[in-house]
Amino acid sequence: MVVDIEVTRRPDGRFVARALHIPGVVVEAPSRDAALEQMRDALVARQRDGVEIVRLDLGELPGEPVTAWLPLSGAFHDDELYREMLAEVEQNRRELDQDPQRSLSVRH
Repeated sequence: MVVDIEVTRRPDGRFVARALHIPGVVVEAPSRDAALEQMRDALVARQRDGVEIVRLDLGELPGEPVTAWLPLSGAFHDDELYREMLAEVEQNRRELDQDPQRSLSVRH
């Protein structure tokens, strides 16, 4: 398991280490290495005490926008017409960047 730790040095020279995603796990020590070692010990002790850190995937939630296009991502990687259309979009963007006041013309 990898845990992100924030280490700060106080004005008095002592080091404080906080487990960023685990509220309440904070240690203080006279050196950076000692603070990290104490943090490791504190996290291992929590694990031995039966505390688990798990990730929970909630899936799609009601009211959340559906990304129906995601399964199609990359579907046109070898489509020449699609590449031509993207090239035209890029050209239109470049032209608009040069002259934002002009309107886009439709090319056929």
